[in-house]
Amino acid sequence: MGIYRMVLRCAAPMIAACAAVPLGAVTLQESLDHLHRPARAFVEPSLDVKPSLTTSAQNDAAVTARVAAFERRVGGRWEVRWDSRGDRPNLVQGSGVALIPGRGNRLAPSRFGVAAAQEMDLATVTREARRFLDAQKDLLKLDGIQLRPDPKRSGSYGKDKGFWTIEFAQVVGNVPVDGAFVYARVSQGNVVQFGAERVGEVRIDALPKSTREEAFRAAWSELGFPAGTVVQTWGERGELRIYPSAPPQELAATAFAGTRGEGYRHVLAWRYVFRVDGNDASWQVLVDATSNRVLDVRDLNLNADATVSGGVYPTTNLEAEVVMPFPFATVTVDAATTITDTLGIYDYTGGTASTSLDGKYFKMVDNCGAILLSSSTDGNLAFGTGPGTDCATPDGNTAGPGNTHASRTGFYHLTRINEKARGILPDNTWLQGKVTANMNVDDVCNAGYSPLNGTVNFYKSGTHPSDPSIHCGNTGEIAAVFLHEWGHGLDNNEGGAASENGSGEAVGDTFAFLETKESCIGPGFYASGQTCSGCTTCTGVRDLNDFSQTGTRTIASPPNVEASDGINCRGGQLTCPWLVGGFIPYQGPMGYEGHCESYIAGSANWDLKNALAERFGTDEGYAAMDGIWYGSLLPSKSAYQVQDGGQCNPKATVNGCAATNWYTVYLAVDDDDGDLDNGTPNACRIWDAFNAHGIACGERPVCTVDAPDFSLRVTDSPQAICAATDASFNVEVRSTLGFSNAVTLAASGQPGGTSASFSTNPVVPGNATTLTIGGTGASAAGDYTIDIAGTAQDSPGHGTHAELTVFTAAPGAPTLTSPADGADSVNSSDATLTWQASDQAASYTIEVATDAAFTQIVASQSGLTTTSWHASGLSPTTRYYWRVRATNVCGGGSDSAVFSFTTSATLCRNPAASIGAELSDVITVAQKQTVDGVRVRVDQTSGLILSGVGISLSHGGQSVTVFQNDQCNASSMNVVFDDAASAPVDCPLLAPASGTYLPLNPLGAAFAGQAAAGDWTLTITDGLGAFLPGTLNTWCLDLDLGAAGDDIFADGFDGDAP
Repeated sequence: MGIYRMVLRCAAPMIAACAAVPLGAVTLQESLDHLHRPARAFVEPSLDVKPSLTTSAQNDAAVTARVAAFERRVGGRWEVRWDSRGDRPNLVQGSGVALIPGRGNRLAPSRFGVAAAQEMDLATVTREARRFLDAQKDLLKLDGIQLRPDPKRSGSYGKDKGFWTIEFAQVVGNVPVDGAFVYARVSQGNVVQFGAERVGEVRIDALPKSTREEAFRAAWSELGFPAGTVVQTWGERGELRIYPSAPPQELAATAFAGTRGEGYRHVLAWRYVFRVDGNDASWQVLVDATSNRVLDVRDLNLNADATVSGGVYPTTNLEAEVVMPFPFATVTVDAATTITDTLGIYDYTGGTASTSLDGKYFKMVDNCGAILLSSSTDGNLAFGTGPGTDCATPDGNTAGPGNTHASRTGFYHLTRINEKARGILPDNTWLQGKVTANMNVDDVCNAGYSPLNGTVNFYKSGTHPSDPSIHCGNTGEIAAVFLHEWGHGLDNNEGGAASENGSGEAVGDTFAFLETKESCIGPGFYASGQTCSGCTTCTGVRDLNDFSQTGTRTIASPPNVEASDGINCRGGQLTCPWLVGGFIPYQGPMGYEGHCESYIAGSANWDLKNALAERFGTDEGYAAMDGIWYGSLLPSKSAYQVQDGGQCNPKATVNGCAATNWYTVYLAVDDDDGDLDNGTPNACRIWDAFNAHGIACGERPVCTVDAPDFSLRVTDSPQAICAATDASFNVEVRSTLGFSNAVTLAASGQPGGTSASFSTNPVVPGNATTLTIGGTGASAAGDYTIDIAGTAQDSPGHGTHAELTVFTAAPGAPTLTSPADGADSVNSSDATLTWQASDQAASYTIEVATDAAFTQIVASQSGLTTTSWHASGLSPTTRYYWRVRATNVCGGGSDSAVFSFTTSATLCRNPAASIGAELSDVITVAQKQTVDGVRVRVDQTSGLILSGVGISLSHGGQSVTVFQNDQCNASSMNVVFDDAASAPVDCPLLAPASGTYLPLNPLGAAFAGQAAAGDWTLTITDGLGAFLPGTLNTWCLDLDLGAAGDDIFADGFDGDAP
């Protein structure tokens, strides 16, 4: 769902003239009438069942006895929030129980096989967490409950790994119970929160009564898509899940009133995620696996030395462009590829340098055209600046029609926020991958994140389709829109987003304001000058300050959700519960339209940021908010819960008491001593901000950082040095609340035999000093953590650390391993080159050439940190030479020995084409040798299963059927057909088929002896293709070739007559 199709019916200057429309009324405009969509709404509210909580004081004698037994075992003081649905604690929080080494306990790291607490890994912490939870079986009622670790929802936060969240998903056999898990949260080594979310006894059979194909056929008929609609892209072809549900007749968002422990019923369902032609929606369809009844339909889309540089908009296209360096951009210099650093700089030694804004983390795809900028003079690649919008390019542009404001601004802002997040969440795999950003999409007034294909999408400027008075700006030229949509992406890839949409929109807005430091989200979105609904001056989509504690409107909160002078989520054309187009839910926890209801949580975060900034100063306040926010992403879900009173009810009981609600998670993240009972540094400020918006929980806790104090920060860690070189770290001594007592610093943990000295010591807070590690000439190579401790009068003292890597020499020459020297038949489309690690190597450079002297380098890559590399795009039947060189700060090592290999006659195509009922694709071979042998690889995704799929290969008048299996129930194949294999294709049920197998008919017998030159045609037929078309992703032809034919006689020339 896009975040921006929100049409203002009354601009601020026009309020009097539009009195008939309540102030704050917002309309979500969706142009879906012409799109392929289900015939009606399918919404099952019972699947959104949440824990029904009571506090310690409300629990009866049986619950109290279970809690008392736990408290006797572990001691301390604990608060318990009990889920009466599952008869288990949803949250137990308090004094802390030592689990792993940390500042909150005296556990020795050596007991866990590590030298320091920050060396603890996920596997070890997960094992210890499971032992702790198993020890609480009576409290958690775990007998008979199957649990398995959930690494996607588990991990640490911060460089020192001071906070861990560990989750164990409930399963029945191998079938997951959706959203049901047991968890432990560890602060400074101690378990400070644990409990169970949606866990209950599953009393249904986990075996479906129907196959996923039968279920989908029945569902397709019930969904009622228009005739001729076909599935275009599959995200999930039918995954079996068990879904907790509320008991029959129970109203949504009401307190559970039944027998304790009987509040979770369960339904077994198939889950499908797909796209159809004619609609960008990512449909999630849940189908009852016993009745084949469609349960629920949702749209998952969330709609926001040489230098490479270009003009970008710092915040909005209402400002002047500023030339900024482009970090982590891929640059090709002749045949070599390199990546710019964070300042947009790369090493240039001559030749032709080019870039297409296809970087390490983001790829710009601009609908206005291709992007390619080259330079053969000084290597500087300047994309320039210029006026205009949409497809406008700079004057004298040489970088192609895609060198637009949107592509330049998007590349810069998206890469920058990704860089910041990687430093805070180093284990998040999504942040390490590459995301495609589609710019200047031919639509208006919107932007979106698509979870199905992982893209972010930004639209051109233009007139709103339903209101000609509104002209929307290009959403690819507004920083807050980038940050909002990127936030959706991270939210979906940091353990999973909330099941409702209001929290997700607040997530996007929070990422935006933390970077822009503006409450107006996306200024300039309304290019025609209107303000957002209910806003005072903001021309973006929302203004969090207007509905905050310092705003001029009624504060956003559950009781005020319908206030006419507030966010007014039932004003204008808005209804509740909100269904886009009358059938797609897009709601907040209370059931109101998701964008509108998001104000409650978004403005609470804005108020928390304000409180932190007021207390600690602007920079420190934003830093504190960053820490709380990023640390909460993994364990948190919905910002708040409706405990009782039902949806669409401003008088409902709403709070942040659930284990995964933001307020509750923030406390655990903010804790600094492994004990929640004594408060946290900012607990009172967190409560104040969230209580003002009606989404806190319980009584106001204590802030432990309310006295003036200092903090330490190292700004340039980690570092690497060559032995005998000093290392220098900049250490900032920061003041909190005006603390001014001199701070005495001490360092430990540096390499043996070295010295540690500070340029200034003691240091008055508000100043910096330089820590120098000297005398490193005799240091051993390795990684060192240098602890920096500060002490001062009237302070408990604080510390930080710096990371140092010492190299003692340039690395040795790597040893090449694969392919072996002189190897033949190496895959030309994807040659994997591997080598052994060199001692003290920091990175590697690899080169591939067509000559042993490397004067004709055809592929190269520097900065590699692994010991393998994939060389793609090599020519078939060609001999190549390759070598690898290791480097570190001491210098470049020697080149490895030179190995050679010869590529096979393998030729590949990547059509990524829909098969339908039949598809043919051609590879043209130029070699004129005769064929000795044939192998063919097919990478194909089916519509549902491979049953009914036939594959044949044709050349030179011969055609061979290589696959035809009407009983094959595999979901897809990536298979090599080879006459030398020992068995036909194995078809695992509902799983991919992979490996090397016999073709149905021999390939060699048909093609041996023919000339290889000419067209080779692969044909795929699919009996289900017209209904559910599959995709031919890739196919490859691997030929063993004999002697070349005689060109003279092949042309019919017989020589001179005698």
